[in-house]
Amino acid sequence: MPEVEVQPTAAQVRRLLEAQLPHEHRGLLDRPLTPVAQGWDNALFRLGSVHAVRLPVRRAAVPCLLREVRWTAEAGAPLAALGIAVPRPVFRGRPGAGYPWPWAVVRWIEGEAVATLPLARRGRLAEDLAHALTAVHRPAPAAAPRHSHRGVPLAERLRTAPPSWPATAAVLGSSRAERLRGVVDDGLRAAPWSRPAVWLHGDPHPWNLVHRDGRLAGLVDFGDVCAGDPASDLAGAWLALDPDQRAAFRAVVDSTGRYDDDVWRRAAAWAALYVAALVADPGAGPDFGAVVRHAVSQLVPDA
Repeated sequence: MPEVEVQPTAAQVRRLLEAQLPHEHRGLLDRPLTPVAQGWDNALFRLGSVHAVRLPVRRAAVPCLLREVRWTAEAGAPLAALGIAVPRPVFRGRPGAGYPWPWAVVRWIEGEAVATLPLARRGRLAEDLAHALTAVHRPAPAAAPRHSHRGVPLAERLRTAPPSWPATAAVLGSSRAERLRGVVDDGLRAAPWSRPAVWLHGDPHPWNLVHRDGRLAGLVDFGDVCAGDPASDLAGAWLALDPDQRAAFRAVVDSTGRYDDDVWRRAAAWAALYVAALVADPGAGPDFGAVVRHAVSQLVPDA
């Protein structure tokens, strides 16, 4: 996990809110403020029952927060019709109270991370996720952000962020690492995306999917939102679903007529690259351990 450069405290966040919230949001100052999560990029504090405060913990994460604030509402707009929420930005703050970077107040999404939901209970979620991603995957405007590590051609992704296969082999064993590399190579042989770039969530892994009673309730963390090839989003099917669930997911996606066999080969390659990135980083921690083990079992089941 990347090094945390700044660790905001509840008292510091409270001072930021008191100093900067505009009049129409001053009522939030009476709400309880509770730290709830610390991710790779952001610290998250719950503010009352329907809001949260997101603050980057390292300088490199600041552009991600700015992308979220600018584009989450637009990219996630079609999800409202499906009853699936996104953390819509409410207010963007500026540096202050000893905190050096922009921060944001967003809407809180009630529920639990899909990563904590037993695999056997994700059956209904598979089709929900397929409907959600295909709703997001609509042609993006020219001004939509691009991303160096999401939605780009696989060859470009390998040039800008090549996986460490020796490090992957050290964790998973040489056989699994070699077979994962074969999945990536197959994706490279697939035809590239030739249609207009579409909106992407950018990072739909199980910790960024929120469920209530086994149904998809929200997509969170739009820090990697961008436009490009939908294969990098569809890779989430290997990170979150078993073969039967993935078949149901694919049936919904394919029913739109917008995807072909090549997109699925590229999607599997993206999933393998995510695995390689996670296992090569010893700081990925236990939160992603189960996700990695599951994805490996899906991508190279006989290894």
